[in-house]
Amino acid sequence: MFIEFFLDRSRIELAEDGLSYRGCVPDLPQIHVTGATPEQCRAKLAGAMTVLLALEAGRARPGESGVERDDHETLRRSRAATQSSDLHHTTEVVYNDSRPEPEFTDIIYGKKDWVARVTINRPSVYNAYTDHTLREMAAAFRDAAGDNSIAVLVLTGAGERAFSAGGDVQQHGDEHIGNPEAFREWMNALIDARTALRQLGKPSIARINGMVAGGGNDWNLACDLAIAADHAKFVQIEPKVGLLSAAGAAHWLPLVVGERRARELFLTAEPISANKALLWGLVNDVVPYKQLDKTVDTLCQKLIDRFPESTRLAREQLSFWKDMAWNSMIKEASDHLAAHFAGNEASEGLRALAEKREVDYRGFRVNAHAVRKPEPPEPHEVARVSDRNIRSHFCYSCGAQEIPEAFDYCGLCGTRLL
Repeated sequence: MFIEFFLDRSRIELAEDGLSYRGCVPDLPQIHVTGATPEQCRAKLAGAMTVLLALEAGRARPGESGVERDDHETLRRSRAATQSSDLHHTTEVVYNDSRPEPEFTDIIYGKKDWVARVTINRPSVYNAYTDHTLREMAAAFRDAAGDNSIAVLVLTGAGERAFSAGGDVQQHGDEHIGNPEAFREWMNALIDARTALRQLGKPSIARINGMVAGGGNDWNLACDLAIAADHAKFVQIEPKVGLLSAAGAAHWLPLVVGERRARELFLTAEPISANKALLWGLVNDVVPYKQLDKTVDTLCQKLIDRFPESTRLAREQLSFWKDMAWNSMIKEASDHLAAHFAGNEASEGLRALAEKREVDYRGFRVNAHAVRKPEPPEPHEVARVSDRNIRSHFCYSCGAQEIPEAFDYCGLCGTRLL
């Protein structure tokens, strides 16, 4: 009753920075709060007055505090949450979690004031990720999901050049070309990390600090919201480097920006600006880089001051179509990508990217056509197609060669191998 009385007499006004609000109670000059929204200020004022009542109740003799019996548990918690009776500073009850944060090498992970922040910390390679990076990301996502002191997660990249350039090209070239088993391990780490983010149970924000390329856009789309710096670029580079998108963006982009725009992004492999991404609905807002952190923090505060269970359920309902696409594609994503990595396109594209040279796409079309249409095998070779050694190198149907021993089907034409 007392709290409602003073709340009705409170003042909430826009702060000087024009981005936040401040609130006070004229009858209680020791209470001053700030917040991202008027609703947040009002909630903080109510919390500050609850703490003040708790302190007064602690000083008074039993029965003289003026606090109803039913409020004793609330006051006990408020008293435990505050360590000082000095209310001249901004008053806020903070949930503290005593669990130590995991240690990482490829990412930076921090938790503070209800927000978890995951930063891909590989700026020298435009924050591209290896399977080790992905395992660290999965661990961070799961830690944030199980931490009741976290209400929002922010995902970003180190520096200001790139959010993420997708999978690490050097690792792909060194370890995955012609090695489908190694690539499947990498792909399993990717699926595990992305599923952990999708199952976070809390809102996630992509802080787009620079270029978003290839698989980096998968992470942008996996987040619930996105704020981009105005210098950011978005590009689906897969057709330029001989790769295949089968881990999110190709399935999610049509849902977010529409089919025609998704096809433009993927089939042309040309970048679009941050402002065009905003126009298309790929991000929620675009701001100058210097304002990026402040804008992300303001959005975080809005998400923190909402009921957690209602937010979780709303997020699950809004994710229905994305989750349906994700759950249906991950069953075959590893096999499709592993088969593609065994082909000539991925080998040539990644080699050209590593060597920083242009690809002769038209010449490759001619050569690739010649490879797929060889002369018919001699009769004595046909008789030996059941031999495992022949199977590992040759598809009788289309003529593809050097097919990995573990493949049951040809990676080019899909014919079952004998």
